Amino acid sequence: MHWQPFVIAFVAVAVPIIVAMAIWYRRSRMSRSEALAYARSLGIELVRLPGRLRRVAADPRTPRRARWWLIGLAIYVASPIDLIPDVIPVVGHLDELIIVPIVLARVRRMIPPEVWAEHFSASREVERMRLDG
Repeated sequence: MHWQPFVIAFVAVAVPIIVAMAIWYRRSRMSRSEALAYARSLGIELVRLPGRLRRVAADPRTPRRARWWLIGLAIYVASPIDLIPDVIPVVGHLDELIIVPIVLARVRRMIPPEVWAEHFSASREVERMRLDG
């Protein structure tokens, strides 16, 4: 039981550092205007994500198991009960920052590629940035 605070502290420090390094590396390869356009397009895609996930879950070609995973993820994100309480600064949101991408990756593997492509067709700007980077 004595090692858990150290693991939480390590993750609380390591994850933001890794994310900052990845952002810095990606940004260092772009001009300022390209970086702003890329950040704006990613922000737009992030805002669209819940609606797209809802449409994927409503699609009859989506496996029932993937729907249950998406429903469970939505309940977990909306629930005030977390593994780590959100009232703890920085550390409180780490459980969502770790669990949500893992579950989305698992759901992505369950959904047929044509269903995913239909609901997640990337905008031209994001696709252009991916091809350039």
